[in-house]
Parts: sequence; structure tokens; C-alpha cells
Amino acid sequence: MDSHHLDIIELAWSRELGLPDDALSSHPDAGGRAIRVDDEADNIRFLRLGEASALVGPRWAIERADDHTPDELTEPAILLALTHDRSGRCAGPLVLSFGTEYQEPVTGRPPLVSYERDHVRQVEAACPPDDVAEAHLGGRDRRFTILDDAEHPMASACYAEFQGFLADVGALTAPAFRRRGLGAQIAGIATDDALDSGLIAQYRSPRNNLAARTLATHVGYRELGTYAMVTISRSTL
Repeated sequence: MDSHHLDIIELAWSRELGLPDDALSSHPDAGGRAIRVDDEADNIRFLRLGEASALVGPRWAIERADDHTPDELTEPAILLALTHDRSGRCAGPLVLSFGTEYQEPVTGRPPLVSYERDHVRQVEAACPPDDVAEAHLGGRDRRFTILDDAEHPMASACYAEFQGFLADVGALTAPAFRRRGLGAQIAGIATDDALDSGLIAQYRSPRNNLAARTLATHVGYRELGTYAMVTISRSTL
């Protein structure tokens, strides 16, 4: 991944967090951290991207985080400790991986691919609810599903534009068809489509989900960052 790609990724995430466009420079000051105080927020968001980091949330949370290193702030226990008196719930951390290269040409018979929303729904219906929630395919508008010879959906991947520069990709394989490489295959198809659209592909994987992280690696993504969010009970604000 070249510096131009990294600049685009930093710009997209700066805008996602409501920061100045240059807040996530590749060369931050030693120990520097981009900060945005939002006293109306009911969450705390922390991003580590390469050597840069950013924290967005209420002033009291920013002040409590001041003595913690970026590595510490990627730990759920540390983030939750910031909200020990405010009923926080932590989502993540998510590993952020990015892809900028096309897949190797397919050898043999190409897969049968559907672009229908109903086929994505059928894959979701066959999967455990936690897997469906993690893949979050329903909110993404570019859809791809591999069908078998009987046109049964086996694996889906979808993406949505993220701040106009990235394609946020997710993939899901029906349990009966797992361990065949179908997830990586359909994620690769979605990734190539995103690159054709002039976007950099992004894949978010829970840090403890090694299968999801391995899938992203097989498709050619590179792990570059971590993102976590703590939601605060509004009754405690």
C-alpha cells in the first residue's frame, strides 16, 4: 500500500470522526493524538490507524483517557474503565484491514454470481444471529452471492461506500458451505468491484475473530488499524 492510499484512508476516517482532514497525518508528533470534544455524545470512539490515533467523546472521557497509551485504549477493559460510573458498553475492538490490489485471475469454471438482495437474505437466514450481526450485510447496497448448480445461495459479500473514498466490505457463508474458500472468493469479487469503482476496500473484523481476519488476509487485505466504541447510557450523562 503506497502513501497515496494511506492518505485517502486517513482522510476518510478523519471525516468519519468529525476531525479536520489532516488530523490523522502519517507523521504525528511524538505521543500526539487527534482529539475532538463532543459533550453531547453518548459514545466514546477511539481509532488507531498506523502510528496515528484519535479519540472523540465528552470532555470528561477525553481527560480520563489522557494518561493511557494508544495500545491501552484499544483494550475494552481500559475503555470501559473510563465509564466506570456511567454504564458503558463496548463494541469492538475491530481490526481495520484495507485492500488495494485486484484478485488473481480465476482458473477453471467461474462461479455463478447473483446480485439479488433475496439471495443475501437466504444466506443470512441460514446463519446464526451473531454471525449475521457481525457481517452486517443488510445495510450495504452492493451485493454479490455465489450460487451452486441448483442456484442455492452459498456465500454473500456486500459493500457500502464509506465517506466517499472507501468500500466497507462484509462477507458471510452459510454453515453448510463453509471451509471451501467461498467466503474469500465472494469477498474477492466484491473487492474487485469496489476497486473498479475507484474505492479502497475496507474490511472490519472483531479482533478475536481469527477466521474473519484470515479471510481478509486471503483476499489481500492488510491490517492497518483498530477501532473501538463505548456507548454510554444516556441516563448517566
